[in-house]
Amino acid sequence: LISFLSVPLTVHYLGAERYGVWLTISSLLTWMSMTDFGLAGNALINVLAEASGKDDRKGAQHYSASAFWALTGVGVVTGLAALVSFRYIPWRSVFQVSAATSTQELQLACALTLGFLVLNFPLSMLQSIYSAYQDGYFANMWGIAGNSLALLALVVVSRFHGGLPQLVLALSGTRAAVNVANSFFLFRRYYWLKPSPFAVRWACVKRLFSLGSKYLVTQLASLGIYQSQPIIITQMMGPKYVVIFVVAYKIIALPIDLAYMGTAPFVSAFGEAKARMDWSWIMDAYKKANKVSMMVGLPMLVFLAIFAKPIIRVWAGAAAMPNTSLIVGLTLYTALGIALMTVGQLLVGLERVNALAVSLVLCSLGIIGASILVAPKWGLAGIAFSMAAVKVVTYWPIQLRELRRIFRETHPHSHQAVTEPVA
Repeated sequence: LISFLSVPLTVHYLGAERYGVWLTISSLLTWMSMTDFGLAGNALINVLAEASGKDDRKGAQHYSASAFWALTGVGVVTGLAALVSFRYIPWRSVFQVSAATSTQELQLACALTLGFLVLNFPLSMLQSIYSAYQDGYFANMWGIAGNSLALLALVVVSRFHGGLPQLVLALSGTRAAVNVANSFFLFRRYYWLKPSPFAVRWACVKRLFSLGSKYLVTQLASLGIYQSQPIIITQMMGPKYVVIFVVAYKIIALPIDLAYMGTAPFVSAFGEAKARMDWSWIMDAYKKANKVSMMVGLPMLVFLAIFAKPIIRVWAGAAAMPNTSLIVGLTLYTALGIALMTVGQLLVGLERVNALAVSLVLCSLGIIGASILVAPKWGLAGIAFSMAAVKVVTYWPIQLRELRRIFRETHPHSHQAVTEPVA
């Protein structure tokens, strides 16, 4: 809701060009945030959930301190690199701005953005800590507070017609301030995790980098799976077809997002149960989570597929109207995503990252290659059907084979009870 409200506020007072600059800056930040090598994401959740399962607070502090200072080091290196190269970057050419946008305003906005990026490196671990201790609602509450204050600051800036630097301060600055307050709250609540530099252990840093690098591969592969289609469609068919595909995807794939939201909290729970060797709970939780995802997600998917056209006609207009073949292809793709969502969360929770990374990389390469091949002849529907086909070929055999192996190795007499997801 906050994101929806911020768009008209920003566009109206910035104008199309400067708003485009802001969107480009936001996109670049998404890519640059991956320079944390995955240290602040699932890798940290894995190790802290394991320590929690063993009631090992000392080990948890070692991992917390190692992650904090490793991220601080990455931030410092990033900041120094930005400081040295900043003056040599042709910012006007990067953003293709006209004379209406001053060079000074553009450079100041970029400098502030880079500054907040560096500050956010060590603070990015806060959400992972909440997730590891199954207190994710605290992260959500702080997120709501940060976004609400950012919206309020945006209203103030828009009333006084501030420029790009003021927009960066309103959005990124307020969120950074809330994150600083959040860090004080978090390390008072989990006092044993205070990141003392004396608690840093090289073995913990090595394990975090090892796990984090694998998760970084999965993140990059996910970008190929979910973000490559607009670029391919633009190059192969033209930009007007991008709107049709993206709008249809947003409607049809909504159950995947809900399935992810519903199963993501199981990641830390699976990790803690693994540390306690409670495999019967893991099996039971996996089967129940998978069953509920299917029971809720598939009927919702059928409803959205049936009413996709009237919904899109009202929401986006006739220019974004898809044909029936595209809807069917995206429906098959989404059904597979729902069916395999819980398997992916289980692999993350149990640190079986290799199988997950291999399946994601192969899926990413397959989707990109297949989309390029089928787009000229079969259009958007061909891309959708190829996405579904590639997911079957890559996800299904690799991830389910790993699932069977997990329960065969850890609970030899129970693997027959594991139900495979059926789309």
